[in-house]
Amino acid sequence: MTVPPWVRWWLFGGFAGSGLLFATTRFSLVFPLVIAVLVVLVIRSPERAAFGGGAIIPTGAWFLYQLRAAVERCAEMDRSPSGSCEIYGAEEQALAMGLYVAVGLGLTAYAVLRPRFFSRA
Repeated sequence: MTVPPWVRWWLFGGFAGSGLLFATTRFSLVFPLVIAVLVVLVIRSPERAAFGGGAIIPTGAWFLYQLRAAVERCAEMDRSPSGSCEIYGAEEQALAMGLYVAVGLGLTAYAVLRPRFFSRA
C-alpha cells in the first residue's frame, strides 16, 4: 500500500508547524526566522496545500486550546473571594482562530480532492 504524496506533506507540515510554533513560544526572537522557513517550505513543496493545511490545523488548534485555558483560569480567579478577572475579546479571538483552522481544513480538502477534480486532462 502506498501513501499518497499529500498525506506525507500534510504530516510534514504538521510536524514543521508544531516544531516551529514550539520554537517561537520559547524564543520570541526566532519569529522572523520561523516565518521565513515556513514561506520557503511552502513555496518549494510540490504539495503546497497539504503542507499549509498540515501546518495551520495543529497551530490553530493549539491557539484555541490556549484561549480556552485562559478563559477557564480567569473564570476560576473571578470566583475566588478576593480575585477579579476579565478577558476582553475572547469571542473575536475564538472566531479568528476558528477561521484560521477552517482555512487549514479547506487547504487539506483541496489537497485531497485536487488530483480527482482539478487534474489536467
